[in-house]
Amino acid sequence: MAKQSPVSSDTLYLGEWSRALDERFRLSLPTEVAEQLTGDADQCVLAKERPGCVSVWNTQAWGAWLDDGMSLVAQKVHSGRLTQRLSQVQLLGRLLSTRHRRVPVAARARVAIPESFRDFLGVDPGGKLMVVGAAVCLEIWHPARWSEHIGERIPDFRQLFDELAD
Repeated sequence: MAKQSPVSSDTLYLGEWSRALDERFRLSLPTEVAEQLTGDADQCVLAKERPGCVSVWNTQAWGAWLDDGMSLVAQKVHSGRLTQRLSQVQLLGRLLSTRHRRVPVAARARVAIPESFRDFLGVDPGGKLMVVGAAVCLEIWHPARWSEHIGERIPDFRQLFDELAD
């Protein structure tokens, strides 16, 4: 079974926006990409990526990608092909149980960040965040983590662009 792309080929999220988390732990997504991100669902998926970074996915794209992958894993478990790797299957289950959550997108493209995701980001009410287009999704970054991450990777931009565009 071919893996489905987590995003349609006509949707690329690009840009960088500074935002603040309000006192009710809400963040306003950039209006220019919020409709693409939510579609008809008025919700999105938050996924923990790395400490200081949470990604924001279109619910339909995330669901299709996750369902395809989990279907393959389930088939392997039921056929006994993962019997020797049960600890990895359990780890996958634990990570999936805590990694992502569907959240509603309210008026003015606001998303309430759940507590475990706020802790993962390391941000308090009133704290600044960076919203960054990551082509296939948006990412919410703690500003210090974003600065560190992009600082380490920007020197490789040209080579990466050339490789992917080739």
